[in-house]
Amino acid sequence: MFDQDEIIAKIKEVKPKVVAIIHGETSTRRLQLIDRLGAAVREVGGFLVVDAVASFMGAPVKADEWQIDAVVGGSQKCLGALPGMSLVTFNDRFADEINKRKRIELGVRGEDAQTAANFVPSNYLDLTQLQDYWSPARVNHHTEATIGIYGVHEALRLGVQEEGLANRFARHQQVHQALNNAVKALGLTIFNEGDHEMPMVTCVEIPEALRDTNFQSELLTKFGVEIAASFGSLQGKIWRLGTMGYVAQKGYLVRFISIFGAALLQAGYPADVKAALDAVDQAFA
Repeated sequence: MFDQDEIIAKIKEVKPKVVAIIHGETSTRRLQLIDRLGAAVREVGGFLVVDAVASFMGAPVKADEWQIDAVVGGSQKCLGALPGMSLVTFNDRFADEINKRKRIELGVRGEDAQTAANFVPSNYLDLTQLQDYWSPARVNHHTEATIGIYGVHEALRLGVQEEGLANRFARHQQVHQALNNAVKALGLTIFNEGDHEMPMVTCVEIPEALRDTNFQSELLTKFGVEIAASFGSLQGKIWRLGTMGYVAQKGYLVRFISIFGAALLQAGYPADVKAALDAVDQAFA
């Protein structure tokens, strides 16, 4: 978690062209405050690019209000669509900037096409070509994953039109709090609880007695439940529990706590499963 004042001070000092930051960092489950960064970046003529892959559709990402120039979201997390898709939005000033490096691929280039001297060398990650592909010009770029797009469209319809964003965000927050309460009732400790938590990931400190065991793999092979580890300095120290999209519901949470608690008991950890299930019920009362 970075202090916005420190970031803004560095922006004023360095005057970067691009500031890239992650909104929801799943390895530590921190939700970075970014509401003041866009204005600061624009003051120095730069662009703010935000990775909201994990937070998109699970927490507010106010691109216009926060003056974010480009945002990348994920399809498979809180949106709950097919994996392998990247959802991108960017504003006009960002589009104007990247179009300074525009080049249309030779095989589909018209006679009047303009080519920048410093064009993007990658055909795969060239947004200028991709926006032409989606524009009325329909300049060929690749064969589209149409089934995936239909899946994303339906997931967005369910989330925006049927459930509503405010209800969706509230559901993720309620399930997250219920999971936190249940984990503590089991006798476990939340990693840095209350410190800008993502409402779709809970990090749990691994008890010392289970740190050098095969608990995670046995949870998967015996019970069919998979939980994640973390990376770097937190490797082997915390478990990460995701409650994203469709699975962020009381029924799934009750099943998980029941199985997770049983696995802890079988591993020799004195988990209070009843107290944990009671905690879930209380959170939804």
